[in-house]
This record gives sequence, structure tokens and C-alpha cells, in this order.
Amino acid sequence: MSRYFGYSPKGTVKSAVESFESTTQVQSAGGMLLGTVYVDIRNEEWAVAMAYGRAHHPKIRGPEPVYEVRYAHQTGDTGGTTKRLDTRQETSSVIKVDPFPSVDDFVLWALEEERGRVSGIVN
Repeated sequence: MSRYFGYSPKGTVKSAVESFESTTQVQSAGGMLLGTVYVDIRNEEWAVAMAYGRAHHPKIRGPEPVYEVRYAHQTGDTGGTTKRLDTRQETSSVIKVDPFPSVDDFVLWALEEERGRVSGIVN
């Protein structure tokens, strides 16, 4: 179900994405929401988005997801920040992070950050 743009994941990342999609569910007023992971890697920005939809994984063609959470890291950013945008809120939040040594590390971090947010462990 996941989609990769500008990036071919290695076994560990691919397994982590598949695990996230199969185990992470969000309770909403309309029932359980399932997430689909989108990874978009460009020279200037690395992004991981989770699109949550009802009773099935959101698709590019089909019903719109209920909401999306996107983690974006500017590759030239030496300040160590990543932006998180939740489409249910008006503004994005900034998360202070150590520099990521690789795209794989960023993708794994974003999955864990979102898993923690969904479970109430992380803000």
C-alpha cells in the first residue's frame, strides 16, 4: 500500500513501513482509521506522510483520506529541526532533532514519532 518517490527502501525500512500500516490504527468518531505511508525523497527535502482513511488504506484514486500527517526535513538545515503538519490543525509544529545520517534513519524516525503520537506517548 505504501508509496515511495525518489527512494528505494532497504529491507529494514520496508519492513517498518509495512508494520506501521498493518498495526497502527486511529480511533475516530466514524470508526477506525488506517494509515498509508508515502515517502518522498528529494535533494532539498525528505518527507514522510501518513494518510489516514476509513476502513481501508487511502489510495491515490478513490476516497480522500480523513486527514494526513506529514514530517518534512530540509536537507540543508543544520539547525536540526523537522516540521510536522497535521491537516486537522492550522499550523505546523517544529520538532528539534539531531541531524539524520541517512534517509533510512529519517524514515524510521518519522514512523516511530507518528506511532508515538498516535498512541499518546509523543506530543
